[in-house]
Amino acid sequence: MNEETEPIKQQAIKAYNSKHFEDAIQGFQTCLTYFEGIGDELAVAEARNNLSVTRLAMKQAQLAYDEVKGTDEVFARFGDRKRHGMAVANTAAALEALGRKEEALALYEQVLDIFKEIGEKEMRTSILRRVSDLQLKTKRGYQAIASMEAAYDQKDQPKLKDSFFKKILAAIRKKLIR
Repeated sequence: MNEETEPIKQQAIKAYNSKHFEDAIQGFQTCLTYFEGIGDELAVAEARNNLSVTRLAMKQAQLAYDEVKGTDEVFARFGDRKRHGMAVANTAAALEALGRKEEALALYEQVLDIFKEIGEKEMRTSILRRVSDLQLKTKRGYQAIASMEAAYDQKDQPKLKDSFFKKILAAIRKKLIR
């Protein structure tokens, strides 16, 4: 970002966090237009991701998908693994909202590898939960349990309730394979 757009972006983020999505859209769109005008491909991809997340919060899945489509390739080309993973995850979330569960699941699984590679445990945990939810929705109960167990394994300092749930999941998994 630069000095001209940073305040606009911060105001849009604040609007998003306050659930004033139309205001957030306006701010992110202003940033997008500016960066398209100066040809800053990386900043354009970031602005489109911000728009996608906001559109998804507004339950505008197709618009969210249209915004995010291809941004992962930009981040990959620039070697930004974290934002590459986030863009793939945003694409998966849009596909999931569109009911394209198998495509979303495949992308989420790709993101798991990226986040594991760069050591993003918190983001990986979040994606493992999405994977588990989708596996349940696509009648893959055993895989869903394994994914949720893996999500609990990501925590360095698990809370007592996390350890409890992990033990329950392990017991269920054992009963299922008998």
